Amino acid sequence: MSRPTYACLLLGGCALLSTPAFAQSGDVQELTVTAARLPALLSRTPGAYVVTEQRIDQRQGALAADLLAEVPGVSISESGAFGGVSSVRLRGAAADKTLVLIDGVPVNDPSAPAGGFDFSSMDLGDIRRIEVLTGPQGSLWGSDAIGGVIAFTSREPDGVRASAEAGSLATYRENASLGRSTDRYAFGLSASAQRTDGISKADERDGNRERDGFNTVTVAVNGRIALSDAITLDARARYNRAGTEYDGFGGRTGVVDSNDSSDVRTVNGYLRAAAKGVLGFDHELRADLMDLDRQYHGTFPFGAVGNQQVYRWSAQRQTTAYGLAFGVEHRQASENTGDGRQTLAANGAYAIGRWSPTMAMDLTVSLRRDDPDHYQGQTTARAAVSYRLSGGFTLNASAGQGFKAPSIYQTTYPCFECTVAGPPRLKPERAEGFDGGLAWRSADGALEVQATYFDLKVTDQIDYRYPTGYLNIAKVKSSGVEAGGQARLPGGWSLRGSYTHDEAVDGTTGKALIRVPKDVGTGSVGWQGSGWQAEAGVRSQSLAPDSNGPIQPFTVAYAAASYALTPHLTVTGRIENLGDTRYQEAYGYGEPGRLFMVGLRWR
Repeated sequence: MSRPTYACLLLGGCALLSTPAFAQSGDVQELTVTAARLPALLSRTPGAYVVTEQRIDQRQGALAADLLAEVPGVSISESGAFGGVSSVRLRGAAADKTLVLIDGVPVNDPSAPAGGFDFSSMDLGDIRRIEVLTGPQGSLWGSDAIGGVIAFTSREPDGVRASAEAGSLATYRENASLGRSTDRYAFGLSASAQRTDGISKADERDGNRERDGFNTVTVAVNGRIALSDAITLDARARYNRAGTEYDGFGGRTGVVDSNDSSDVRTVNGYLRAAAKGVLGFDHELRADLMDLDRQYHGTFPFGAVGNQQVYRWSAQRQTTAYGLAFGVEHRQASENTGDGRQTLAANGAYAIGRWSPTMAMDLTVSLRRDDPDHYQGQTTARAAVSYRLSGGFTLNASAGQGFKAPSIYQTTYPCFECTVAGPPRLKPERAEGFDGGLAWRSADGALEVQATYFDLKVTDQIDYRYPTGYLNIAKVKSSGVEAGGQARLPGGWSLRGSYTHDEAVDGTTGKALIRVPKDVGTGSVGWQGSGWQAEAGVRSQSLAPDSNGPIQPFTVAYAAASYALTPHLTVTGRIENLGDTRYQEAYGYGEPGRLFMVGLRWR
């Protein structure tokens, strides 16, 4: 057994002795999960994890992948540091099978071949929480949520906040926000930027020395006004531009130095009207908009434009004994990769019910019907139960279904080698998942642990086969254990850990799925006192297969510290890859050695 595998198992033991990566240190009150559409307490929502704003600050995370790597059930792969395509897999499902939301707006790229989301430029400067729902969530969100849902919620600025840091590889990062937030109204503006000279995307161990830079800028604006005690209007818009230098394909590892680059511009946002207490329900009417423009320059110039609009009406009502939510939506997506604009649309309707027959038990059932263009309609369901035992223990279990309609690219793929009868008729991918686990929380909230068994099966998965094109030929099976924990100890000390064991295989060939390590573990120790806050942690993963070769096991460490000079001004510092480890997250793509960053933060 390799050292990183031992490290993963050790971190798993720490996880079982320590509060999940989703729970906030020092937080006694229970967190609420809003991505479940009918808000519920975290401890009563199977497969749910929340990363709080306090955790983002404590880790000094710049990009989303920094924090998502700590969540049980999540595996991260990056095609080269600083702007390389960053993919997130939930419970072994392919990266395109995770639905990503920013303030409720679906932001999966409709112009990408499989319709996934690239996390490489997802800056956390204006984000106050991240919610992760693992397992099929089709009955809540429709298509794309086979592996689960990752939902980002932006901060509503109140006052002035600013921070800046600089460090290795000529790396600079700044963010600032200004706004006012009251019960009756809010307005705000935030901006963040990051730029670096970077390293070679192609691993330098293969003789590649040309640096590939990266820069990204994010600007967001929000507004809210209460017209009365019952009616509220609000809107938000978010703009991101990311410029990345990357390397081309070729050579022994499949990637070599080149002068290629990309420029990606994304705009997303929503308009919303909310009305409370109409016919006994709280209603919401909203329009979600997303527009994306990708341009690649260099060896193979290429451009793609994608946009998506979602129009929703929903209603909900909650009491201590029951909750009910239902709604309808219309989604329309389009893409243009140079051959003209192609469009797909879908209509959906859902209902969610929660019943608490006793103070100790919650039962939740959801049902949804989706009718996508060109494909057979899909009905998905989910049931979950939470039962609170004595002594702080809670039993959770759920079973759910998901589906993913073929992407626009897959639907319109020009199959030049196909017969005159045309390309094969595609079907939506389908999934079934189950999980069950036990959690324990001390009475004072200082200690939490949990462990969950999961099982996920995907059928009719769409894969490309030459010369036929895209076919429903693959089956995927994934099962394993997620564990997480955190402890708040005397003297300002804390422990945190997570562990995932995932047996993810191609059900057709029996081979392990690429870029899904069997074992992943994270662990950290923190301390707070006398204006100081410090933390050191590690992430370890076992061997993982990839397209051109194996991703070797690795363990990387970090350290972060801050000191409050005044009640508003804090100096920060962190070291990434503390041990200067040489490692890869995707075969052939390099990751940086030891990095130093120092900065100032005003709150």
